[in-house]
Amino acid sequence: MPSIAYNILADLSAQDTAYFRLASMFAVLVVGVVSGYLASNRFGLPERIAKEIMTVVLVSFNWLIALLVIWRMHLSRQLIWLPIVGVVLMLAITVLSAAIFYFIKLDRRSQLTLILAGGLSNLGYTGGAFVCYALFGATGLAMANIYPVFWLPVAYFIFFPLLKIREIRANDRNAKFKLTQILDLRFLALPAIIIAIVLNLTGVKSPGFVEKFHIIDIFVYIASGLSFFAIGLRVNLSRLKNYVSLYFPLAAVKFILTPAVALLIIWLLALTGRNLTGLVQKVIIVLSVTPSAVLMVTMSNVFNLDGPLASALWVATMAIFAVIVVPVLFFVLV
Repeated sequence: MPSIAYNILADLSAQDTAYFRLASMFAVLVVGVVSGYLASNRFGLPERIAKEIMTVVLVSFNWLIALLVIWRMHLSRQLIWLPIVGVVLMLAITVLSAAIFYFIKLDRRSQLTLILAGGLSNLGYTGGAFVCYALFGATGLAMANIYPVFWLPVAYFIFFPLLKIREIRANDRNAKFKLTQILDLRFLALPAIIIAIVLNLTGVKSPGFVEKFHIIDIFVYIASGLSFFAIGLRVNLSRLKNYVSLYFPLAAVKFILTPAVALLIIWLLALTGRNLTGLVQKVIIVLSVTPSAVLMVTMSNVFNLDGPLASALWVATMAIFAVIVVPVLFFVLV
């Protein structure tokens, strides 16, 4: 797949490359989830393998993708509010999710999984970026790529250490988190992001072969395929009905509360004289109604939260997004 993707991408225009990325990522999503589902439910592959696969993705690909994307990212002053709104919205919704889901009677592992599902959104090619490109073309896609620039570092610098602390205290209630524990290989993205920011700010150019050979695309396809396969391993159609009562409050957070808070942020910025362009506002609105993130499923599996619940929540929010939310966005924003 990677070599085929490279050969095709090398001969495509920028617009056609975007089309290819979107179509191929959708194919990777479907094939990955279905393959994982069949491997578990028809061929008996143990669900516990999902954690090992997700760990491999974190250790082998996620930190490299984060480093290369942030290193090569160009931010202009006009677009600086996109990533600021992105990270403020993520933190606000995570806090609100914790407050809302506190009243749902679940064990701590499942409750944390639900909070992550509420706070972390799918902003990539299988979620918000796809819709931004379909609605607003290449400019919308570029803005969708800028939006999570601060989101990604904050996700790694806040959520990962907190989950590590929780993992440590699950074994010893009196244990304390030490900075040396960041040496855990699952935290490779933290130094990678710091290095990427330093390289970016100092003007060091990324290697030419990264763009020439579409290295980021290849890593994204492989990491996404493995992640979707792992999600599929944890998907059990008969078990999906066990979480129906959780789909509705999560959907309310993802598709009603989050866009409402996004509109509030846009309004507050306007009050302070920082009027965003119409397109920037529309991109923010689209990215505020995206389903739960694949990273949420990864975290849930790697840090021993409720993996099956995470997969079910991802499937449910993705289905609602595709069947209901996207058609509404096309009707309202086109």
